[in-house]
Amino acid sequence: MPEIIVNMVSGRTPEQKRKLLDGIYKAVKESLPVKDEYIVVSLIETPKENKSRGGIPFSEM
Repeated sequence: MPEIIVNMVSGRTPEQKRKLLDGIYKAVKESLPVKDEYIVVSLIETPKENKSRGGIPFSEM
């Protein structure tokens, strides 16, 4: 069972997340010979103040 986990900063709309989930699902479906129900995709959202790049919180970028 392939399980794909995406870590990302929170703030995307439900429509954006749905599009991402569907796109990842389709890529896995086209790449691996597994049943649809075995493809699991999870989005892990982190608040902008709890994530940084180069020492600068995303909330300050």
